[in-house]
Formats: sequence, structure tokens, C-alpha cells
Amino acid sequence: MPDTNDELHITSLVVHVIPQALAQVAHGLAAIDGAKVHGSHPSGKLVVTLEAPHAREILDRVSQIEQLQGVINASLVYQHAESWQSLNQGVEHD
Repeated sequence: MPDTNDELHITSLVVHVIPQALAQVAHGLAAIDGAKVHGSHPSGKLVVTLEAPHAREILDRVSQIEQLQGVINASLVYQHAESWQSLNQGVEHD
């Protein structure tokens, strides 16, 4: 469990790949810590999320993705950062 002073950074991106390399890139993404493929399209698009404790690690992982053979481009769609402390707070319903 992370230190409660740490943050969780969550980023979503669309990874454009050469269609013939779709499976190869998806396999390469599985080897990147914190990366998860949520969907794909045969035209060569993968929907991916990254989770890491620091923005720098997110950027490093995006660079790793861009270096995978078959990747054309990785386009960031969304990023959110939240402290673990706030994530561990209960939610009250009225």
C-alpha cells in the first residue's frame, strides 16, 4: 500500500499503431508497469490507461509506449492526480 502522502496519477490515452502490429503492441503494453489496455479497434487504435505515483513516471511510460515497434503515436486524452489519503476516505450518502 502506498504512503498516504503519495499521489495516484491516472492517465488515459489513445495509442495509434500499424494495424498489422496491433497484437504485438498490446503485448508490449502488458509489460509496462501500470499500463492497461481497455479496448482496441482493428484500424490500429488502442485505448490505454496508465497509473503511477508521479507525473514524471507517467511521462516516462508514455515515452516507452512511443518506442514500441509498430506505434505511430500516443495521444494523451485525460490525466487526473489524487492523493491516496483522499482516495481512502469514505463516501457518505444522504
